[in-house]
Amino acid sequence: MKAFLKLVSIPILLCCIDFLFRLELIRRYSEAQLLFYCCSMLISISFFILLILILKSISQIKWIFYTLLIIGLGTILISFAASLGFYSLNGLFPNYYTLLYFKTEPKSVFIILRDVIKIKDLLISTLSLGIILTFFSWYIKQHVPQVKKKHLLFFFIFQFSGFQSLVYFHKKFDQCAIVDVNFMACVQRHLFKWDDYSEFTGKGLEERKKADIPLKLDKKKFNVIVVIFESFRKRSAQIYGADRATTPKLLEFSKEYDESFYCFQQPVSVSSTTMLAVPAILTGIGPYQDKSILYTQPLLWEYAQIFGYKTFFLSSHTLKWYRFNQFYKKERLDYWWNKDNSGLPYYNDLGVNDRNTISELNKTISKYSPKSFFGVVQLNATHFPYKVPKKYEKWKETYSDTYNNAIRYQDELIGKFLNHLKKEDLLRNTVILFVSDHGESLLEHKGIGHIESNYTETISIPLMAYFPKGILSKNDEKIMRKNLEELTSNIDIAPTIIDLLGLENHPEIQHYAKNLSGYSLLKSIPENRSVISLNNNQIANFNTGLSIASKNFHYLYRTNIVPNKEEYYYWRKDITESNDISNQLTIQKRKKLMDVISKYPVCDNLRKKIVKLK
Repeated sequence: MKAFLKLVSIPILLCCIDFLFRLELIRRYSEAQLLFYCCSMLISISFFILLILILKSISQIKWIFYTLLIIGLGTILISFAASLGFYSLNGLFPNYYTLLYFKTEPKSVFIILRDVIKIKDLLISTLSLGIILTFFSWYIKQHVPQVKKKHLLFFFIFQFSGFQSLVYFHKKFDQCAIVDVNFMACVQRHLFKWDDYSEFTGKGLEERKKADIPLKLDKKKFNVIVVIFESFRKRSAQIYGADRATTPKLLEFSKEYDESFYCFQQPVSVSSTTMLAVPAILTGIGPYQDKSILYTQPLLWEYAQIFGYKTFFLSSHTLKWYRFNQFYKKERLDYWWNKDNSGLPYYNDLGVNDRNTISELNKTISKYSPKSFFGVVQLNATHFPYKVPKKYEKWKETYSDTYNNAIRYQDELIGKFLNHLKKEDLLRNTVILFVSDHGESLLEHKGIGHIESNYTETISIPLMAYFPKGILSKNDEKIMRKNLEELTSNIDIAPTIIDLLGLENHPEIQHYAKNLSGYSLLKSIPENRSVISLNNNQIANFNTGLSIASKNFHYLYRTNIVPNKEEYYYWRKDITESNDISNQLTIQKRKKLMDVISKYPVCDNLRKKIVKLK
């Protein structure tokens, strides 16, 4: 028994440290998540024991022993040292992903660490390595009992069976403590092929029921293209006043076609995760609505098919991510192109190089231009790690510089697309809608990325439109100009398309139109409008909380901190959201905010929590 205690003491100590570092995160776990964490911790202890036993068994062969010891502990220590920067920013405990980032994106990781990590952290880590190596060498040789084959066999069988169980149940939970539960959950991800995201991403999206629209109407004389940007935030766009020349092509285009170009000044996203935001763009159904509505709603191109449009969907992304392939499963498009059927390699995290996508877009436009066409294009350039060809690395000093380079590269490609339309004489009859799924945090509010935040940097997005002269009536143009200063959203795309096609009054469409949460950009948008942003619902469980945006104020209820917290900003003037005025929230103000979400049962649990804060 004494020998066994000596064997397990170090693994248990390591897991206790893990637990303490994650304490705030663990306090937010559901019962299922907590059980999952405890089980995975048990598997982790088993893994460490197995590792120690293996080291003990070969301890007589010194060069192998010390090589494995240095590699193993060095790897853990490098991971820890590198993670110090991430932990100081967003509370992520050192984990396997730090090493993965070093391996795949060393430049981006270096830039992040350079901005946040201190020299003393590296010195402490280096000193610690020597101490740890010395201690482990002594401990294994002096205190770990001699290895018996039955011990190795037992822990190997336990490790294998436990690990398989962990993998199985991990797939049953939607986002259940992903990546940061402990290193075993991270390793699990790499047991599967990189191109098969459906194996490890939780439930994700589900298969849709194909909408039944019996209408067949005469063809329209104009084309429509919807361009969906990825992780493109308004704050970094030159066309919205950013001090960097990130969108010179778009800016030039907006000036050249000033009377036809519309740049909405206060657009927000309904979610800061692609899994929820893109379906909202394509359907007009918000993440705060019941998912059954989402899965029965037509997608944008289905309205176009009523008029006999040639329809296409081009995406730089893999559609296996979070089961998007299931969401699109029954689509009957004239042309379908994405990472999975393109035959092209991964370029930027989850997709191909946008250069290939824009090239495919231009070819598709030329192919269908003799007829009316309706297309949706989903880009990927501004997704982490913001990879661009070397000639587009204009700024190289900070973490945000890499992001700005990606915007500049994307803008260059958009310029090629617009020039192609001009060359083909299609700008005279092609409507273009530009919208982003969500924004991106670049170290603001101690955050990186977007999923765990509903601050302005992650939900404030570009929304632009190009309507050739003659497409809209004078009154429509007037209303559009007025709407430029109103609160708009990416959920407004679907109602706008329906309105543009003249379908808003057709009885066959009313069934679907009544479910829409957004407003047509061609109709007057109420000044008192509110937009809800949500990351945790019936499809995703990122446990972020919610935000409610109005024209002047932005309310956040954060569930990703303990205790849960309200924040309130006068973001009309406080655009960086640096001055929290939640102390000014009266019961009456909070009640008005709760009235906004009270009609959505999906938000009911959050509403009850907020009410308790009175």
